[in-house]
Amino acid sequence: MATASARREESGVLRSRLLPRLLGAERLEKLGTPHVLDFGRANADSLGYFSNHPCRLQVLDAAETLLPLAKRPRDADTPPAGVAEFDALFPELAGQRFDIVLLWDCINLLPVGDLPAFFRFLGEHLHDGCRGHGFILHKRTVEPRLRHFGICAEDTLKLIAEQPLTLHLHNRKAINEAMDPLAIEHAVLHGDGRQEFLFR
Repeated sequence: MATASARREESGVLRSRLLPRLLGAERLEKLGTPHVLDFGRANADSLGYFSNHPCRLQVLDAAETLLPLAKRPRDADTPPAGVAEFDALFPELAGQRFDIVLLWDCINLLPVGDLPAFFRFLGEHLHDGCRGHGFILHKRTVEPRLRHFGICAEDTLKLIAEQPLTLHLHNRKAINEAMDPLAIEHAVLHGDGRQEFLFR
């Protein structure tokens, strides 16, 4: 018999124990008017959620932007991406800094060699004390799919779209090394082999 949690995931609803630490009303109130960077796809659920709080929200469909870089031919002599490449991919972020970052599945689009530059680029756009959220696919237990979520409540996500896609598996050790001096502070393993995490 499927558990209630498994049934929710199968129906496209995902409960999160970590999101309330990031998006809880009390925390958002303490931040005043936080600047939120959402690397996902614009959707009515997330827009509705953030419209109920005094946030400044910037949404980037990062998957579409990162795919050409992720799919470029590589061999042993291909250098990893540099910070300048990410600056060029996301020119709209120039001069901006954020208090909250939502990465979703996008780091699995990039090979591990590109991650240090991605996180250095990201770090240039974060305020001190910024916290972020994301997922890491690290086990090939299901068909790899890029997912797009909407935020329904501080602890509830709704799957709004997904597509089969070649994703790079990353373990937590590799992510921690790539994101230094940022670091994962909490993580929860989901039944599909993805690890949900908060970082700061």
